[in-house]
Amino acid sequence: MSDPSIREQIVDGLVDLLQVDGAPEGLTVHRERTRPIENDSLPALLVYCEDDEPHATDKQTFRAPLVERSLHVVVEVRAKVTGDLSLDKALDPLLVWTATRIMQNETIGGLAIGAIEGKTNWISKEADVVLAAAIANYHIRYRTARTDPTSRN
Repeated sequence: MSDPSIREQIVDGLVDLLQVDGAPEGLTVHRERTRPIENDSLPALLVYCEDDEPHATDKQTFRAPLVERSLHVVVEVRAKVTGDLSLDKALDPLLVWTATRIMQNETIGGLAIGAIEGKTNWISKEADVVLAAAIANYHIRYRTARTDPTSRN
């Protein structure tokens, strides 16, 4: 079996960052994009990739030894709203936790150059209980060899 790509190592590293001691009480972190919110143990974070855009590091598109990539990672934040707690207040500690963990560890153990926080979108769903969600976007910059996405040089 071949080595995992730097991209896979980064996403695995993000999941590890988000599920350490000190996380909000009861938090579960999943490495997937589809999980029925009604069946989930809340609060929860879902971590997945949207896209990964490579750019040559020098002006030579075809013979550049390295490419710099921008990996668009989504962290979907989910919480159950109880009592007179507002949607925003239910999600805020989870969004703060996510942003703090990622931005304070933006090189993801030396795999990445850095992280850029993008926009956050809020959504909610009402059923027997009110479920709140927000989608937080991060762009993780990293480099790989142009001919081998498992190698940083």
